[in-house]
Amino acid sequence: MIYNHLKSIILIALISFSLTAQEYEKYDGAWNAVFFDHGLSDKFSLRSEFHFRTVSFLDVWNQQIFRPSITYTASKNIKWTVGYSFIKNFDPDVTVSPRVRMEHNFWEQLVYNTPTKKGLISSRLRLEHRFRENIPLQEDRSLRSYDFASRIRYRLTYQHLLSPEEAKVPINFVVFDEVFVFMNPTGIPFRFNFNWTFFGLKFQLNKKLLLTSGFQKNTLKLSENNYSKTRLWINTFIYKL
Repeated sequence: MIYNHLKSIILIALISFSLTAQEYEKYDGAWNAVFFDHGLSDKFSLRSEFHFRTVSFLDVWNQQIFRPSITYTASKNIKWTVGYSFIKNFDPDVTVSPRVRMEHNFWEQLVYNTPTKKGLISSRLRLEHRFRENIPLQEDRSLRSYDFASRIRYRLTYQHLLSPEEAKVPINFVVFDEVFVFMNPTGIPFRFNFNWTFFGLKFQLNKKLLLTSGFQKNTLKLSENNYSKTRLWINTFIYKL
């Protein structure tokens, strides 16, 4: 079973790499995020996420995201989450005005975990309902309007313990691939949007603080035969309140 999951991750990653064959835009950047988790009970917990995303490494804003959510733990390995994302999307051209496109994103998510002898396989399915400002953006915000679209995302993650089990700071190797697909008005997936491929390390610094750091490649479909690729350094801190 583990072998089959690993084959799926490798297959998805190879597909994502092949999609870049016709790309004509390349970016480098850094995505940093801080998560705050607060347990309400044995079953319910709250999370607040703050994402700070840049391109040209740290020079140019890409996105700013505030994402609160609530999770219900149905069992040891099944979690249901609902949340909201307030997103500021920045045009990579800093000379453009207006440059910021707002998005309000409501979503539902299911996570299913499969423990292994020295690791974990995780499947995450997220459905997003996106309200984005229409383009071209208007200088006068009172004249702006929003469109609506839905998107489905699937992430397959594998993590493997590298350090001894008794280590003071446990270290895990982490790899995931996530596919984003647009949905038509009837709710049927119909067109590729994004692919994210990540590998890195996860450090359990103490009982409250978790750090994941690594590299990610994003492939975005711009048109029928054109793609862009962004290579990122990712740092995510999770703090349990």
